[in-house]
Amino acid sequence: MRDVVKGEISPESIQRMVQGIPFFNEIIRTDPHQFDQIMTRCRLLHAEPADVVIRRGDTDPYLYFLLKGQLQVLSGEPGSAVINTISAGQPFGTLAMLRAMPRSATIVADPNGKPSILLALDYNFFRDIDDHVLFSLPTKLSFYKTVVNDIRWTLEMNKKADPSNALVAQMRKVPLFTGQRGTRDELGSLRDQAHVLADILCQWNESSASSR
Repeated sequence: MRDVVKGEISPESIQRMVQGIPFFNEIIRTDPHQFDQIMTRCRLLHAEPADVVIRRGDTDPYLYFLLKGQLQVLSGEPGSAVINTISAGQPFGTLAMLRAMPRSATIVADPNGKPSILLALDYNFFRDIDDHVLFSLPTKLSFYKTVVNDIRWTLEMNKKADPSNALVAQMRKVPLFTGQRGTRDELGSLRDQAHVLADILCQWNESSASSR
C-alpha cells in the first residue's frame, strides 16, 4: 500500500468517491471550506490486490474509510482465513483509534478484486473537542456521530448473533444525549458515548476470543 501522489486522482474524482459516505457528504453540503481542510490533512492511500492495509499489532491514530474496492479482514497473518469483508463506503478501525491500542486484525485488499482507494483521517485532529482552530464544532459533531454509529452498528450485529450476552445490558445503559443539538454539550456526550461503547465492544471481542 502507498500514498496517492498529488494529482494522481483529480479532486473531482475524490469528491465523487467520498460523497457516498455520510460524514463527508454532510461536510461537503454544509461547509465546503471544512471539507477542503479535511482533505488537505488526511492521507489518500492506494492498495493493490493482496496488499496489507493494516497489520495486526500495528499502532496508528487513523480512522479509515474505504472509498473504492473491497477489503478482507483475516483471522491471522496474510493467507489466513477471511472472517469479514469491508465494502466501499464503510469506516473501519474505530476501536483501536479511540483506545490507542494495537490493531486487532490484519486487513488486506481483496486478492481477487481491483485496486482499492482508502482515506485515513488522523484522530489527533478530533481528540480535543474544545479546539476549533482547524475543525469547527459541526465538523467534530459529524465525526463523533460517525464513530458512535459505527460502533453501535457493530454491537447491534453482535447482539443479533448473541442476544443473551451479558454485555447487552451494558449497551442499554449507555445514555443518549437529550439536550440541545449542535452544542458543545452534545459533542461531549458523543465523545463519551464513543469511549464507553468502545470499551463494551472491546470486552465483547475479548469474551468471544476466549470462548473459541
